[in-house]
Amino acid sequence: MRLVSDLEFYISEGWKNFSRSKGTTLISIFIIAISIAIITIFSTFFVNIDSYLNRMRKNPYVSIYLKDNASPRDIKLLKDKVSLLDGVKEVVFIPKEKGLKIFYKTFPNFKGSENELGANPIPDSFVVKIDSSKVDTLISLLNRYKDVVDDYYIPYSLYNRVQKITSGFSLLAFILTIVLMISSVITIYNVIKITIVSRKEDIAIMQLVGANMRYIRMPFVFEGILQGLTGGIAGILLGNLSVLYLFSHYSHIPAFSMFLRDFHILSPSFQFKILLFSILFGIAGSLIASLQIEYK
Repeated sequence: MRLVSDLEFYISEGWKNFSRSKGTTLISIFIIAISIAIITIFSTFFVNIDSYLNRMRKNPYVSIYLKDNASPRDIKLLKDKVSLLDGVKEVVFIPKEKGLKIFYKTFPNFKGSENELGANPIPDSFVVKIDSSKVDTLISLLNRYKDVVDDYYIPYSLYNRVQKITSGFSLLAFILTIVLMISSVITIYNVIKITIVSRKEDIAIMQLVGANMRYIRMPFVFEGILQGLTGGIAGILLGNLSVLYLFSHYSHIPAFSMFLRDFHILSPSFQFKILLFSILFGIAGSLIASLQIEYK
């Protein structure tokens, strides 16, 4: 029962401290929210990049675009040659009419622009599913059939480049996250420190009547928890709204459509972990500040 009554006191006093200093509390929540929003945006970006790279690694394919003057015999010969290559799992021929339908399905914003496009600009093509280790062999074959093959596209060839860019960007994001975490802890520390200074007379009275230091410090820790919790919720909402806005703004652009096609926001469990981090910021900042209350 003593533990329950103590907990009620900590929460009650922590809430009073939280709601009493509205100006400094709002500043603290704002800084935490911005930090958590940035962390949420970066986390969403990296989770989706990782998912995209995994799909690319597990299902490598090559799109082969054929010349308009390629004869049915040449097309069949090329298909047979490609099918016999080691590592080739599937070869699918896509006539230009079907290719145009796929184009409109992939880029729905272009639907209705038939008049501007004029004649069907999509060539006949093959989609080849192949082991990533055998892609070079396929390219060597295609280079021998330049009278039939107009061009080819290998999404997997971007894998290593994207992975290198992402690795470098990850380091930058990690450093930025550390900076944001430290700034959040420092902000909470300063706000709690101001609260402690404003309540020094109350603290002195509590010490005079024999209150132990845990009883004095814990309300300030709960104030920090409330700041971290409120700022975390606001930051996650702001981050998700920013992500959804960016998605709606860029999803119709062809250069981004392949990546954004399976785009998703962070899972509830991941967002809950970010919220726990925000609460830990509050605990860390408020605990450091409250530990500086001297026993008299």
